[in-house]
Amino acid sequence: MSDRTPATGGREGTDHTGHADRTDRPALDAAAAEVPDLAPWLARRATVRQFDTDAEIPDDEVRAMVDAGRKAPTSGTAQMYSFVWIRDSDRRERIHELCSRGTVQVEEASHFLLVCIDLRRIRLLLEHRDREFRMTPAMGLLEGSIDASLAAMGVMLAAESRGYGVCPIGNILNNLTEVAATADLPAGVLPIFGLCLGVPRHGEATENAPRVPLDTVLHEGGYRDATEAQLDACYDAMNEMYGDSVYGDDRREWQETLERYWGPNGFMNRREGELLDALRQQGFFEARGIDEPSDADAGADGGSDAERNAGGAA
Repeated sequence: MSDRTPATGGREGTDHTGHADRTDRPALDAAAAEVPDLAPWLARRATVRQFDTDAEIPDDEVRAMVDAGRKAPTSGTAQMYSFVWIRDSDRRERIHELCSRGTVQVEEASHFLLVCIDLRRIRLLLEHRDREFRMTPAMGLLEGSIDASLAAMGVMLAAESRGYGVCPIGNILNNLTEVAATADLPAGVLPIFGLCLGVPRHGEATENAPRVPLDTVLHEGGYRDATEAQLDACYDAMNEMYGDSVYGDDRREWQETLERYWGPNGFMNRREGELLDALRQQGFFEARGIDEPSDADAGADGGSDAERNAGGAA
C-alpha cells in the first residue's frame, strides 16, 4: 500500500465484465464518469492576482472546498496539516505587511487561509490515548509539507472548478516567525504558505503562466541533466511571461527572476535563517537536546559550526 494513502471511492460492487479495454481504468467503468477529463483544463489554469473586492464566497462554500481538500493522499493516514482561516481584517492587513506588502491579494481576496504543517494534533491524539509523541524536525517539515501541499491543491482545484480564483502566497516566508505569532499558532503548528480564495476581477484567470518544456521535468528511465538546447528552450518558454503581466515588461528575462530567488542574496538565502527561527519558535527542535543558534547567535560561544552541529545527533 502506498505511504500516501488516498481516500477510497464508493464503487464497490461495480461489474467490470465485458469491458476489457477498461480493465486498467476501473473508474471509467461506471455508467457515467463522475469526473471529466481534467487534463486540458489543468493545462490552461493560472493563478489569479486581481480579485473583485465587492464579491464574496459564502462561508459554507469555503468549508465545502476545504472538505474536498481533506481527501488528498496523506502519509501513514496522519493528515499532518491544518488550514487557519484568518477572518479578522486587521490580522490580514498585518500579514500583508509581513509579506513586505507585495501581495495585496491577502487583503483583497474574499478569504485568506494559512496552510500549515500541524504536528500538534498528532501529539494531542497520541497523548489522548496515553501514547508518547516525539518531534522529528526534518521529517516533520518534509512529511508535513507534502501532506499540507496535497490538501491545499485539492482545495484550489475545488475552488477553481466552481469558477473562483486562487492565489498561493509564499511571501509569508519573509517574516514567518511574526506571521505565526500574528495568527496565534501554538507549538507544533507551522504556516508554510497562504492561500487566497476569491472571485476573479476579470471573470477568469488572465495571468500568462508558461512552464518549462515537458522533457525537462519528465525523465524517462532515469534523471538526466538538461542539454544546453533544453536549457535554452526553458528560457525561451519562460520569457514569454514578461511583457503585459505581473512580472514586468518585455525587457526582463527569466534568469533575473531565478537569481532574485536563488542567487547569493536572493529570497531563499534570506529566508533560510527566518525558517530556522520559526522552527525553533514553533517547537520543532524541542526533542533535539540542543538549542540551535540562529545566524545572529552563531559563534557567540566561540565554538565552530562543526562543534555545534555535532551535538545535534539524536
